[in-house]
Amino acid sequence: MKQNWTARFHRIEHGSSVPEWASDERMTGMVFKSNGFSFKARAIAWGLSLALPGAAFLPCAPAFAQSIVASANGDPITTLDVAERERLLRALGEPASPAAALESMVKSRIMASEINKYGIKISASELGPALQYYADRAHVTPEVLNARLTAAKLDKKHLENFLSIHMAFNIYAHARNRAVEVSQSEIDAEIARDKKLANQQTYVIRQVLLAVPPETGVAGLQQAAKQMEALHARFTDCETGAKLVSEYPNLVVREPITRSSAQLNEQLTTMLDKLPVGHLSPASRDSTGIVSLALCSRSASKSDAAREAAQTRIMARKIQDQADKLYKEIRANAVVVIAKK
Repeated sequence: MKQNWTARFHRIEHGSSVPEWASDERMTGMVFKSNGFSFKARAIAWGLSLALPGAAFLPCAPAFAQSIVASANGDPITTLDVAERERLLRALGEPASPAAALESMVKSRIMASEINKYGIKISASELGPALQYYADRAHVTPEVLNARLTAAKLDKKHLENFLSIHMAFNIYAHARNRAVEVSQSEIDAEIARDKKLANQQTYVIRQVLLAVPPETGVAGLQQAAKQMEALHARFTDCETGAKLVSEYPNLVVREPITRSSAQLNEQLTTMLDKLPVGHLSPASRDSTGIVSLALCSRSASKSDAAREAAQTRIMARKIQDQADKLYKEIRANAVVVIAKK
């Protein structure tokens, strides 16, 4: 089953024409501005982007004395970079030793250098697929991972750079190898391997947020928690529940989103399968307040949904494999200098 992917990459600085290999048509516009990097592209819209709208990252950490410990293709890496990457990797559940953090920084610098040749950009608002990827690696939901990242008090730019580089490099790798396709036999094997694909559910979900202004502190969170507890008793269907915003000045009920069970983390689907339709999920805290999910409907997916989900899943794996192989090639030819101690 051949994929119709389309990408248009532009070299900003020199105005070069779009490379012949970068022609693809399942791309959505994304723009990202980052510290030290300049990317521009149209990014592939694959996977689930369920980083909920209320999620936000904490402000940048305060600066302190730092020194250069390495460089990758002439781009310096400082002690502050490595320390911040250690904290990020720890929050992601990845190996987080100083050596692992340094190599991760080298990888980011090398990948950024490569994709910058084509001016690839990813917007901070379009990082959901990258968050989903690392949530799957950690075997948690995107919401849980986002809470970990928030609790780690990471530098906002560092986190956004890390996720955007991951996405942009995968786009670049796939655009260079656009002939990749998923066969019917691969789809059949994927469905046979994961029986849940053949018995998918479709969920319509709304995020329900009780916003807590930072200046209200602990007292504000406690009050919001009590309000959310009261909402759980009153919120029995999405239509009437959404009207409760008139009674709660700090209540936000987001627009409905539709997801299949194949698109969601297993923990989330298990919770949604047990949740009565129309009611709210257990509340959790994020950087903006107290959050729950309202389950508006749950139904059996269409017969072709399993095949589409399997195809998307297989393609995502193949794209990641392409990116990993391409990085090994580029890494072998990169100029990496480690400062002597």
